Amino acid sequence: MQFEMTASVFSVNKITVEGRTFCSMFTGQRPVGDNAKTTLGLEVTKISAEPEVFDQLQKDGFNPGDDLKLVAMLKKAAGGKSQPHIIGVVPNQKTAPTPEPQKKTA
Repeated sequence: MQFEMTASVFSVNKITVEGRTFCSMFTGQRPVGDNAKTTLGLEVTKISAEPEVFDQLQKDGFNPGDDLKLVAMLKKAAGGKSQPHIIGVVPNQKTAPTPEPQKKTA
């Protein structure tokens, strides 16, 4: 199951170990619910990602702190829990300006 999430992305790391390439990103989101009472600033989270995400952001001119819409899927984690795994970044979609309605002449 894929879903979209928006987060401030602070950094993205790509590393190759013994021929396998891994990628992770550090994101920040405003705290919600009970966490909002006990957290000042942003909640910073490390999320695993596909190596192609690094390449995509590098090509798109990533700037630390950008608010990005990310495409994720849930992966199994320790203790039978699930966690997001980033599989892509929604490309910036430039929308055409809405034309003004033409005025009727009397």
